[in-house]
Amino acid sequence: MTSVAQPSQSNLSSLLTWENPAQTGKVFGGIVATLIVFKFVNLLNVFFHLSYLGLIAAAAAEYAGKLVTGQGFVTKYKPATKSFAAKLNNEALPLIADFNLKLESEVQKIIYAHDLETTLKAAGVSYILYKLTSWFSLYTLLVTSVILTFTVPAGYFHNKKQIDAAVHKYSECAKAQASELYQKGHKAAAPHFDTLIKKTGPVGSFISSKIPTRTAGSTVGESPAAYANKIDETPSATTTGASKFPEVPQTTASVVDEAEGLKAEVTKATGEVPAPNL
Repeated sequence: MTSVAQPSQSNLSSLLTWENPAQTGKVFGGIVATLIVFKFVNLLNVFFHLSYLGLIAAAAAEYAGKLVTGQGFVTKYKPATKSFAAKLNNEALPLIADFNLKLESEVQKIIYAHDLETTLKAAGVSYILYKLTSWFSLYTLLVTSVILTFTVPAGYFHNKKQIDAAVHKYSECAKAQASELYQKGHKAAAPHFDTLIKKTGPVGSFISSKIPTRTAGSTVGESPAAYANKIDETPSATTTGASKFPEVPQTTASVVDEAEGLKAEVTKATGEVPAPNL
């Protein structure tokens, strides 16, 4: 299949890029002439007109031959018949059947949204075709499609570097503009988002709590254990230069213990029990 598909693709590419102007001109001229004939000549009317004349002539010749010689002239002088249906069945119909299966599979994928992006693209193409068919007739669209098919690939082929460079340049500009618009939209929407959070009450508070807010001294992202270790490592006394302030007892129990210790030392040194403080 690959060896057959590659030459056909190569022939189509050479045809559309005018590598052989004589061959491409014949095909292009034939298609345009056919479209013009379809536009100004009622081919169906001509076909049926010639059909009934030919069939009447054949029937008259057959009847006259049987009447004169006993054998119809059409039967006697008809050319050797060839079966075009057999060739069509053996060569064309299998390809058409395979194409129909692939087409059906792709259409089902698009309709049932197996790939959301592809379905949206198909919707966009359908919308464009809807607009085009509402503005232009089918004949105009056919002629325009033929002209574009035989001109756009050739123009791109002969100016590929310039077109690719321009597409890359403008695509980068478009991305930059889109990013800038996104940043502006984000900044513009931030105050409204804060207002919405405040107005929605508990729901807004819950949503706001789930959105991390980092400041210069915040501990967002730290585990509770790490934060507790930071607190434990904080010194209880403040030092300034070489001086150090004495530590202040933190509880009443520590004050009582120190008083009892001093009382015991006085008793041991003087042998007298100090009078209790009233």
